[in-house]
Amino acid sequence: LSLAVEARGASHWSDTGVPEVDAIAHSIQDMDERLREKRKRLSELNDLLLKSSTIVSRAGANLQLRALLDAVPVGIIIAEAPSGRIVEGNHVIEAILRRPVRYSESTQAYSKWNAIHQDGRPVANEEYPLARALAGESHPQLECKIERGDGAYVWINIVGAPIRDDKGAVIGAIVAITDVDKIKNAEMHNQMMNRELHHRVNNSLAMIQGIANITARTAQDFSSFQQGFSHRVQCLSRISTLLVQTSWERTPLRDLLMIALSCGSHDYAERISLSGEDVELRSAVASALGLTINELLANAEQHGALSEDDGRIAISWRIDREEDRPRLILNWTETGGPKVENPEQTGVGHFLITNVLARQMGGDVRLSYRAEGLQAELSAEI
Repeated sequence: LSLAVEARGASHWSDTGVPEVDAIAHSIQDMDERLREKRKRLSELNDLLLKSSTIVSRAGANLQLRALLDAVPVGIIIAEAPSGRIVEGNHVIEAILRRPVRYSESTQAYSKWNAIHQDGRPVANEEYPLARALAGESHPQLECKIERGDGAYVWINIVGAPIRDDKGAVIGAIVAITDVDKIKNAEMHNQMMNRELHHRVNNSLAMIQGIANITARTAQDFSSFQQGFSHRVQCLSRISTLLVQTSWERTPLRDLLMIALSCGSHDYAERISLSGEDVELRSAVASALGLTINELLANAEQHGALSEDDGRIAISWRIDREEDRPRLILNWTETGGPKVENPEQTGVGHFLITNVLARQMGGDVRLSYRAEGLQAELSAEI
């Protein structure tokens, strides 16, 4: 898909089953189809311009020229040779630039149109397609950003052609200017989404590989490995679906907790309380925190408060603003379960929480094995 988009060819994507990867890929594919359709229409307009340039060169064609300028849905500028003095410009170019046409006296004054390349370099006088067409180039083109009357810079596409007399001598030049700002911005967004796709694929594979390796360390046989691995990957998939819905930007903490807690074997809505202010997390932090909550939930089901009918869990959080960067402080408190003692040996969930996930959250996890129930304090970047 990435190679097809970059080559501007037909793109196709086969679903992988990883929600966040497929969602980004389908978005790229849809955007690429729209961009190719817009490029097709732009090419048709450019072809119309080149065909029309022969009309301009005919003697006594002023009326035809004015009719053409008023009818063509692109900006038109015409200059005479050899000076390059601009003699005509239509209303469309003024609408694109939001200012009157600059009737430059020569090609050496074209730089006053204030256009720049993608890398920020000013477009030189001789680089403008109008100047290149006057020099005899048959089909000069340029995509650049140009300053509008309001001071903003917008993307335009310029394509030109020389105007020749019946002997073939260049007597002028004509260029068509099209507003492609939306197309270029969409292309840049497409490229960003393309990079995001690579990033998400790599992150997902790394996360799944890490879960597989850690789960395998304590699995007694393949069946127990398969059960533990499958449960964790299913939870990761649900969390990723939530992140896709928020465009991988900022995820509400309460929504994240609801998703992570729904990964349990039962509905514990009446036994788990949530309290805290509205907080939104970055996607990387949200993924790690969601998996951490899932591990605490699984432990509570097997050994903690949720293993008995009267057990309860209270989840509360606050924002610590005392440091340079605000941090989330989340407390997980279990009560009403069996008596808790310090474990002689910790399992894969403990290792995941205290080593892998804590680091990904950019914070710390503290576990307290109190007799009345496990208590965990999690800190994470916001």
